[in-house]
Amino acid sequence: MSQPSIPYALPSRRRFLTAAMLSGAALAGTGLLGGCSSSASASDRTKIQLWHLFTGGDGGVFQAMMDTVGQQNPQLEIDPVVLTWGGPYYTKLAMSSVGGRSPDLAVMHATRVIGYAPGGLLDTWDLDRLADHGITPEMFPDLLWDKCFVDGRLYAVPLDFHAFILFFNTELCDQAGLLAADGTLTGLDSPEGFLDAGRRLAEVTGGQGMSFGYTGDGAQVSRMFWGLYAQTGAECTLTPGQEAQIDRDAAIKVTSLIKDMLDGTVAEPDMDYGGAIASFSTGRTGITFMGNWEYQTFLNAGVPLDAMPMPNIFGTPATFGDSHVFVLPHQTSVDEAKRDAAYEVVAGMLKNSLDWAAGGHTPANVEVTSSSAYAELVPQSHYADAIDQAVFEPAAWFTGSGSDFQARVAEVMQSCWLSGSLTPEQAVDGLIDRLNRMLAQNPPA
Repeated sequence: MSQPSIPYALPSRRRFLTAAMLSGAALAGTGLLGGCSSSASASDRTKIQLWHLFTGGDGGVFQAMMDTVGQQNPQLEIDPVVLTWGGPYYTKLAMSSVGGRSPDLAVMHATRVIGYAPGGLLDTWDLDRLADHGITPEMFPDLLWDKCFVDGRLYAVPLDFHAFILFFNTELCDQAGLLAADGTLTGLDSPEGFLDAGRRLAEVTGGQGMSFGYTGDGAQVSRMFWGLYAQTGAECTLTPGQEAQIDRDAAIKVTSLIKDMLDGTVAEPDMDYGGAIASFSTGRTGITFMGNWEYQTFLNAGVPLDAMPMPNIFGTPATFGDSHVFVLPHQTSVDEAKRDAAYEVVAGMLKNSLDWAAGGHTPANVEVTSSSAYAELVPQSHYADAIDQAVFEPAAWFTGSGSDFQARVAEVMQSCWLSGSLTPEQAVDGLIDRLNRMLAQNPPA
């Protein structure tokens, strides 16, 4: 399948997670963003510090977007600080707010906002001030915009929806008879059809049909489990001090399907994240389940590629994901010039977020995703509907992207899917027990 001309050829974000992160001092010494402009001297510019967690390919695109905003707003200077994705990032962000050393602007995941806002770690966004900078609720899908509110107050502004999607090798899927006349993947809209598609692909590859890298990776486990759980139509409500409201039968149904998938033919039961990338990149599997941020990885590998939202296996369209959002870490004494500059930077990043789509993410700004330029991006435009069927990890102070709780979910599910030491029923009961233990604890102040 032919690919569009993409302005970036980017390595995988995940390849960089074990590398040493650039320090704030090193970043400040690179002379980036606004400092090259001749129309404003250093003393005239308002400098703001922006913390983010983008490395590898994502980091390159995000940096280019910040460069563009700096060129468009020569009165601003953005000082970026890159920190490691996951728990370390969120720990440092919380400590900076508590210690009075918070940045002017930061990126976090929407699913983590609920754990930060009540504790006073974030300042709220002013809707009128956002409107003055051209940011209005109409710019965003309701699902994303509503996710940014806690107790009726706006604590975040969405940049994107990054989804857990299905990538497929068009040549292998065609050989397996899984492509419709229009090139879309077909026949995966039931548990039986889903597993049969994997077996048909295995006949073509001579090994496994699909790849799902999850061992030792709580985030991957959570993405697959909670996304399919939502497809059953069931909900999960987590209220501190109360037991988890979760549909045990639906959770068992999902856990059983994934165990059936990991049978050694449909998919290898013992595969980590890197193994799944490698097997799909080399044509040893024809379907893989990954975050949309790995698009550039597969593009660079030369895979004949397309992608789609998670197939509707259980009857309710649902694709798991999260949203990168901009937040205002709490400041005890707000510098209004810097605060206004933060609003201006966010407005500029949203305006230029078509570039963000090059890395695979779906921009939150509907003015971008409804444009003809975005429609020409393939496969990005093919999974754009995922934003309309977005589901998130159940909301609680202890859940969300990069949370330690994801590892606890992985403990019980991996014991079922990999070792077989737990039945699906036992794994789900273990999950419910872990949820109830956390709900019995008091949220941090």
